[in-house]
Amino acid sequence: MRGAEESARLAALEEHRPGPGADDRADLDAVVRLAAALTGAPVVSVNLLDAVRQCHLSTVGPLAAQTPVEDSLCAVAFRSGDLVHVPDARLHPVHRHNPHVDGRLASMRLYASAPLVTADGHALGTLCVFDPVARALDEHQLAGLRDLAGVAASLLERRRQARRAHLLAAEADEQRSLAELMMGEAERREELTQAVLATVDVGIVVAGPDGRLVTFNDTARAMLGRDADGGLDLAGHAGAYGLRTEDGARPLRPEELPLHRTLREGSVQGARVRIAVPGRAPVTATCSGRTVRAADGTVLGAVVALHDVTALQAREAALRATHAELAAAHEQLGAHAARVEALARASAAVATADEPRAAVCEAARELCGADAAYLAQPGPDGVLATTATVGLEGVSLRLDPCRDTSLVLDAYLGRGQLFEPDVPAHPRASRAVVEACGTVSAVWQPVLRRGREPVGVLALIWRRRVEALAPGVAATLATLAGEAAHALERAELLERLERAAEHDALTGLPNRRRWDAVAAAEVARAARTGAPLTFALLDLDRFKLFNDTRGHLEGDALLREFAAAASSCLREVDTLARWGGEEFVLALPGCDEAGAVAVADRIRAAVPRGQSCTVGVARWSPGRSAAEVLADADAALYRGKQAGRDATVTC
Repeated sequence: MRGAEESARLAALEEHRPGPGADDRADLDAVVRLAAALTGAPVVSVNLLDAVRQCHLSTVGPLAAQTPVEDSLCAVAFRSGDLVHVPDARLHPVHRHNPHVDGRLASMRLYASAPLVTADGHALGTLCVFDPVARALDEHQLAGLRDLAGVAASLLERRRQARRAHLLAAEADEQRSLAELMMGEAERREELTQAVLATVDVGIVVAGPDGRLVTFNDTARAMLGRDADGGLDLAGHAGAYGLRTEDGARPLRPEELPLHRTLREGSVQGARVRIAVPGRAPVTATCSGRTVRAADGTVLGAVVALHDVTALQAREAALRATHAELAAAHEQLGAHAARVEALARASAAVATADEPRAAVCEAARELCGADAAYLAQPGPDGVLATTATVGLEGVSLRLDPCRDTSLVLDAYLGRGQLFEPDVPAHPRASRAVVEACGTVSAVWQPVLRRGREPVGVLALIWRRRVEALAPGVAATLATLAGEAAHALERAELLERLERAAEHDALTGLPNRRRWDAVAAAEVARAARTGAPLTFALLDLDRFKLFNDTRGHLEGDALLREFAAAASSCLREVDTLARWGGEEFVLALPGCDEAGAVAVADRIRAAVPRGQSCTVGVARWSPGRSAAEVLADADAALYRGKQAGRDATVTC
């Protein structure tokens, strides 16, 4: 049974194999380019697999034109009809021994393929992607790969149908030529006519010059359903013979009969009639006729050939329907390809943007044709607030899941896409949000990290009524939301890395690098505005003794608690940074020396664990750098240490 199935598959493969011309492969080239853009894979192929080799019809990246079946990754499981996804072929029990994986021919890691399956269920080959880097494709990419494999199979089927249509048309032309040849021979060789009339599968009807039937062959008798009584006037019995117009709407009038037209006009070519004999299915026939003349030109009669084209007519209708389906599929493919290309451009813009949140909103608005867009994300307090907007200048939204009612929150908490054509009339719509955004219709797409955890909501707003989302918009928006989740996660990581680079890991305060930037900015602001500026250095007293007697963990705890206590004594505009070890530095913009001393004393009073600190204070004056002022503060600090510690000293 397995051999019979494989024989049928190979036969189907030969029927679907494209011709050698570039035109037969141009659409397949577009499919592999789309697959490469969708998956990011450097090597993509549409291939067919016969009994001994894998033939690559269209490729992106370096691939040989053919591969032996025993070296093919695709030959392992393509007959199953299932999608294959191998993030790292080195770990696969079968693929790891393949020469394209173990380094003999290549070092492929990611391998994924979708089978090319005919309508009869025969697996012809695959659409496959390779990458020398081990990684996994997400669900949207795998679904897109499966869809593109279906497109490639449809393209191969369209070419097969076109070739079959061409053969059918050639066969019909051959039959018509044969009928004409037979009629010509009947005129020249009367003896041969009788033999031909008895054998051909074309109905032959002969009439005298008065239009009365002389004879017709067995094929014509079967088509007309009656014998020809000698001298029967076909015109007078057209209804009895079931001769009707091609559409079957009415019986032919005498002057419309092919025999009478032939006698009147000299010849008839391609006249179609419907023969509707009671008790059987109607027959459509093409009639071609010509007059028969004696040597002196006298009309002896007429011969009409009736060719049964019922089956051909059905095939033509089927071909027209197939052509219409292919045209519709091609149109859908074009629209899908345009959406894929637009989504690829949008994904690239989001991935490379300095501010991915705004890029996500702009890309979503452009892809969906919306008037405005915004991204809302939860803060530390759990309140959902806008982090980026496009087309909503000056609009800032805050929604508390514990108190507020809103469709935005419904999409966020429900983790599913939500579309509403008439937002103002919806009972759960937030009046404040509707009025702030001017919303008429909207769609909300939750942004899910790793497909599960909601990290925000992407909202698209129309200020006109939209009854339904355009085809493909829902899927495109969901895919873009997946890209947004990756971009937001990457942006948050970069923000954490940037914060870590400028903050002390132990206390969370700005570090020396961040302090240098803040101090320079404060000096520049004071020089520009003339406002007072004071710096201070703070040093925990006898910290080494504390560390040595209680241990380093207790010392670290003291530093953290001191940083928190000192920060609680400051204004929002003040900056406290860790200078190094047990030393801290303080910038007090808009604060004179007396005010700075008061702040320092509050900090000294807040030192935890019964410890103390000494503070050196120095006021900046025009023309001096931050380093010079800090040198004065350091000198004051030294004097305080020398005088017995636990003091605030000015320079």
